[in-house]
Amino acid sequence: MAGLYLIIGNRDNSRLQVAAEQLQFFDEKIQIINETGFGCSWVSQNNPDLFGPALDPQTGVRIICSGRIAWDEQKWQQAASLGQYQGGLSSRLLLESYLQSGIEGIENSLNGAAATIVWDPRQQKIHLFTDFFGYYPIFVYQPEQVDGCVIASFPDAIADDCAVKTSWDYVSMAEFLWQSKITPPHTYYQEIKYPGAATHCQWDLKQQTYQSREYFQPFQAGFFDNLSQAVEQTSAAISHSIHIRTLPRLQPIVSYTSGGLDSRVILFSSADRSHLSGLNLYDNPNRESEAAGQLCQKAGVDYVGFKRDEDYYPQWLKLGAKYSGGMWSAFDNHFLGTRELVCEKLAANTVLSACSTDFLFKDANLDRRNSRFLGKQLPAAELSPQWNGGFLDPPLMSSYRSVSPALQASIQQRLTEWFGDIPLDFRSELDNLRVEDKRNRPQCYAGGLSFPLLFSCFPYDSFMADQAIAQCYSKIPAKWKVNSVLWGLVSAKISGRDVIDANFGSLPGDSKCKKLFKSAINKVKRGWRSLPTATMDPEQLAIEGSWPNRGWYITHSPTVRELWETTSVSARQQITELLGNNPWEVPLEQWAKPTNSRYFFNILTLLSHWAERQQSFGS
Repeated sequence: MAGLYLIIGNRDNSRLQVAAEQLQFFDEKIQIINETGFGCSWVSQNNPDLFGPALDPQTGVRIICSGRIAWDEQKWQQAASLGQYQGGLSSRLLLESYLQSGIEGIENSLNGAAATIVWDPRQQKIHLFTDFFGYYPIFVYQPEQVDGCVIASFPDAIADDCAVKTSWDYVSMAEFLWQSKITPPHTYYQEIKYPGAATHCQWDLKQQTYQSREYFQPFQAGFFDNLSQAVEQTSAAISHSIHIRTLPRLQPIVSYTSGGLDSRVILFSSADRSHLSGLNLYDNPNRESEAAGQLCQKAGVDYVGFKRDEDYYPQWLKLGAKYSGGMWSAFDNHFLGTRELVCEKLAANTVLSACSTDFLFKDANLDRRNSRFLGKQLPAAELSPQWNGGFLDPPLMSSYRSVSPALQASIQQRLTEWFGDIPLDFRSELDNLRVEDKRNRPQCYAGGLSFPLLFSCFPYDSFMADQAIAQCYSKIPAKWKVNSVLWGLVSAKISGRDVIDANFGSLPGDSKCKKLFKSAINKVKRGWRSLPTATMDPEQLAIEGSWPNRGWYITHSPTVRELWETTSVSARQQITELLGNNPWEVPLEQWAKPTNSRYFFNILTLLSHWAERQQSFGS
């Protein structure tokens, strides 16, 4: 597991060594820095010559970056000429920016998914910068207590520190079960919090003070003038962001590839497609894998198919809970089982995906409702005039979804604190976007995604964590996100219109009318040709989409059945207290239904995390 562990004040070397060992699960590189005032363990699967910490011997200023900052090739070559500094080239560029322009220089250079640390011994100050969208997971332990504060990428590592005292946060556990995510900035430990997306934190060791501020807020510069302008600028930002993350020095590259509109932009924007593999996951070959193969062929990229076995998600459940700290559901643990292929056989130095496109550029996190015509529901959406009062994606519709009445008020208080003064009845489109942004950022908390696991287990980078993309995100009206209006045109501009969107059967950039017409035609065809659809058959694992019918595992996987049936009495009691009812009284056949299976996997995830933490749990 890659990551960062930083101690302010008492930085006993043994604590740093233990932390490094806890963050190393594979063959990661380790660097330990121990100076008067602070100590740090840097553990990474990234090439340290490119992304390792940097030092200016003359001033003693250090840059420590966990994750990646992206640069164009000219900047990389400039970094190689900065021989007065020691360490990774990327960190040398950040160091140069800081020494020349101070904090502003750093903030202007934060072009990537990373937690960036600046140690300035001249001022006796430590600075932490999180990325724009909060992709990279980073957490702080008692930040106001400067001497003794800990900054780390993994909450469990902080809790295991012998010099740290933590207590369980049962409200967070109930939240995870109830809504598939914890409300930021909370974790499973009351004393450990996320510092905020696009945030600059500063610890002054002389004055023993702590302060933080947001260095970026969206929606400050107005919207694009028209849709054409939005398509041009967003396409340019996406293409450039992918290009600089696929340079020859960062290869070989593996991109998780589907037949949808999102991941294809990586294939067609790569700096060198000859060293890029498009990895497609499936249970049985289907229209999604067929479209992915067509896209790879058209782009001149190697297509790599990965057939999941019949116990794929249950098999990786326990390790997924361990590597993610149990804060992200095993329901979405799509990629961990591919690590051997990606990191060993394909020897990837960079791993990419387009996972968050649905959130940032489409309508997954917008309050919306189905469009209707003549009383009939259409396969299209429109903006809702009302806020649902909380998070939106992933949807949890289970009839068994519940939370203990004793915890409900605390959960509601957290939602109120997080979303602020948003009215239930939207006054403007900006209100809708403000709610969406609170759901989107930080991305390391996003339900339905698994970024922390990707960052900890792969040499992963997110092309969406780009400054230019953040500026585009801030200027897009909500109406252009609904029904993928903008993104369909962006995808078509970058990737062409030759290969269908396997999710909907339409071509990239098709108008709403064309999509509705094709949907109607397909509906008629399904009636007399029995065309395959993504509809869940409870007796079938494979469907036509990228992900399987996870409900099938609940009734067919011996791994799931054993975990469920051998759960200890104390763990069953604790889950029951969190939910307010006993889920073991519900037959597995009921849990296997599409509306219930995600909720069931949330319970399995928390149980697996408890099993991993059993020596600490309840203490």
